[in-house]
Amino acid sequence: MSLETVINEKTIKNRHSILSNYLKNNNVGILNENDALWIKHIFEKFYTPDEQYSKFNASQISNVSIVKDNYGNKCFCIFVNDTWFPTSITRLAGGNRNDKANLIRALRNAIEPQINDFRKNNPLNPINICPITNETLGLDAEVDHQIPFHILAEEWIKNNKNIYYIYNLDKFDYILQEPYYISWFNFHIEKSILRWVSKEGNKVAHKLYVKID
Repeated sequence: MSLETVINEKTIKNRHSILSNYLKNNNVGILNENDALWIKHIFEKFYTPDEQYSKFNASQISNVSIVKDNYGNKCFCIFVNDTWFPTSITRLAGGNRNDKANLIRALRNAIEPQINDFRKNNPLNPINICPITNETLGLDAEVDHQIPFHILAEEWIKNNKNIYYIYNLDKFDYILQEPYYISWFNFHIEKSILRWVSKEGNKVAHKLYVKID
C-alpha cells in the first residue's frame, strides 16, 4: 500500500501497519517528493507529541528521510529549521506514550550499562536451566530482573519528585538527567538482582513474582 492510504484508515493499528510496511520495503535515504508530501499530510493529521511538547506545523517540514536508530531499526526523520528530528511510526499513526511511559524508558536506558556488565561477567551458558520454565535457557536467553523492573522503578519514583529527563536526538531515545541519573543508577545497583532466563520465561517471570515483606 502507498502512504496515501494512511490518510483514510480509521484505526491507529492499520495506520501503524502501513507505515511499518513502507519502512520495511524502502531503503534508508531521502524520500521522493510525493512520498515526503504524504508524510507531511500524515504528520499534520495524526502526529501526537509528548504531553509537554508542542507540535511542529507541517509547513515547517522541508525534507523527510528514512534513517536507522542506534538499534538498527528504521524510522522516519523530518527536517525542520536545519535539524533532523526522528519521528516514530507510532506517533505518526496517532498514538504515543504518556509521560510515565517515557520516564520508564529513560530509567531502562540508564541501567543498560549494568545489564551489559552482567552479560560480560556472567556469560550465557545455553544449557543451564531457566529458573522460570525449568527448561534449558537456549541461545536466545535474556537478562531478567529477579525483583521485577517495574517494582524497582515504582519504589524509586515514589521517593523522587519532578524527575527530569529529555529526548536525546543523537540517541533517538529518552535520557535521565542529573541528579536523577546517578540516584537511580545507584539505587538499581543496590536493589536489583539480575539473572538469565529463557526467552519464554522472561515473558511470564514478572507475573510469577511474589513480594515478601
